[in-house]
Amino acid sequence: MMKVNGKRVVSRLEEIYQCGKKEDGTHTRMAFSEEDVKGRKLFTSWAENLGMACRIDEAGNLIARMEGQDNSLPAILMGSHLDTVPDGGKYDGVLGCIGGLEVCEILKEEGYIPKHPVELIVFTDEEGFRFGKGLTGSSAICGQDPDICDSELDIYGEERGKVMQSYGIKSADMLKAAKDPASVHCFVELHVEQGARLYRADTSVGVVSSIAGVSRYDITVTGEANHAGSTAMADRKDALVAASGFINKIPEVTAEYGNEFTVATVGTIKVTPHSVNVIPGTCTFSLEIRDQDAHIMSLVEQKLQETLGDICKKYGVSNTFVPTSFHDPAPMSDWVKENIENAVKELGIDYCVIPSGAFHDSLIMTSVFPTGMIFVPSENGISHSRHEYTEDKDIENGCNVLLKTILNVDKL
Repeated sequence: MMKVNGKRVVSRLEEIYQCGKKEDGTHTRMAFSEEDVKGRKLFTSWAENLGMACRIDEAGNLIARMEGQDNSLPAILMGSHLDTVPDGGKYDGVLGCIGGLEVCEILKEEGYIPKHPVELIVFTDEEGFRFGKGLTGSSAICGQDPDICDSELDIYGEERGKVMQSYGIKSADMLKAAKDPASVHCFVELHVEQGARLYRADTSVGVVSSIAGVSRYDITVTGEANHAGSTAMADRKDALVAASGFINKIPEVTAEYGNEFTVATVGTIKVTPHSVNVIPGTCTFSLEIRDQDAHIMSLVEQKLQETLGDICKKYGVSNTFVPTSFHDPAPMSDWVKENIENAVKELGIDYCVIPSGAFHDSLIMTSVFPTGMIFVPSENGISHSRHEYTEDKDIENGCNVLLKTILNVDKL
């Protein structure tokens, strides 16, 4: 039975990590940056050494192709992303790219030519922190408008058009990268879990059932700004006090009407007039709800709106509850998921079926192509951090499951 070279995978993870490692110990490989381009060039050199043809599509996706016995057959796709968040880690996204490369290298070393062609994709700007919009490359491949323009500014005030010159692409050309669904057999992404379920269960592999849907809202509580020294407590209409009472209730309401995977988060908050001696007249904050079931998301939203209304009535204030974005839950393709499970069983590796609370390129890919995901543990559930860590044995197990899955689906 073919097996991956785990030491080679770990070594390459370390090499890519150096493309973004700073003198102060932090690590950032921001999309379109000099460090990102350096990492892509290194990855391209490895792929070309295997005889894979590499190209950059109109959306900036790096695609390395291994020809099959019958290139008229739809391609098997693997991949993930190389870009990171600020001070990100060694494994998030990168493992799926390096793991896919290892699968191709083992096939070549073993003299195995798959029936289908195989394409390895390094997606463009998955993280999205630079411009506030992620999943850029996968959206374009799926024919979905990434909703970007050359004139928009990044967090440093630089125009997107100028920034994307490092990839040699333009916003107007993005959708030319769309793939014909008939040209794709399936897409399989290997990734670290970015949560603690596998780690706490001491389980080597997670077969992903679905990626959570996400609803986001902007909520404003409006009270009355007044002098903090001369306004009695009984006379106040404090927007922040009311908002705090609601935020404190979110975990309780979510637990009552959701399930073990339902989460709700307030991540930003702002008060006005924002003065030490003025009672807050308004409090504006974000709310995000995630779950694998859209009906549960809707129920939790409804109950939270009711809770907010009751609290605002108690404090004599008003509120607005405005939806800002929504992503449907994305279940994995049944037949791809089944082939991943079969691969794990054939290898005799312990596993469980789990959902993903985090976004991945697979979220978008499920909308067009048969898609499956393989998770490996993140120690203590830490990710998006320089401290994220996945044990070598789990990396090797995940790559072997990816290899076996590709061999399985190639027979279909």
